[in-house]
Amino acid sequence: MKQTYCKFLVVALFAAATFSLSAEPVLLGNSALNGQNLDTEAAKAVLMGKKTALGDARVVLVIAKESAAQDAFLQAHVGMTTSQFQNHWRRLFMTGGGSAPKIVETEADACKLVAETAGAVTVADSASAGTLVVLAK
Repeated sequence: MKQTYCKFLVVALFAAATFSLSAEPVLLGNSALNGQNLDTEAAKAVLMGKKTALGDARVVLVIAKESAAQDAFLQAHVGMTTSQFQNHWRRLFMTGGGSAPKIVETEADACKLVAETAGAVTVADSASAGTLVVLAK
């Protein structure tokens, strides 16, 4: 019995390690955005509010209050932390330069809202994609 438990534990840890290595932060979009593939510059333009439409849909940004994947993606593509990104959008909103992103508690909440909102995009772990479209890696 003890030997079986140990084998199970080893297999479970290996699977968890493999899963976490295969996941990566990505820009996800509502399924209606299928076919949209953004390069690094286009993804940055969307996130910074310079590109306000994808196809026929107006972009709706959804961000989580805290998300490791979001932090990593924003740092790599925009050069900002989530906090700096939120401050950027506060300034834009206050000066009339854009519509403020919708802010939710968790990455899972962000993915759920994006799935329900046409034109919505969020940054999340690729493992969270589900029915969402990967727009940029």
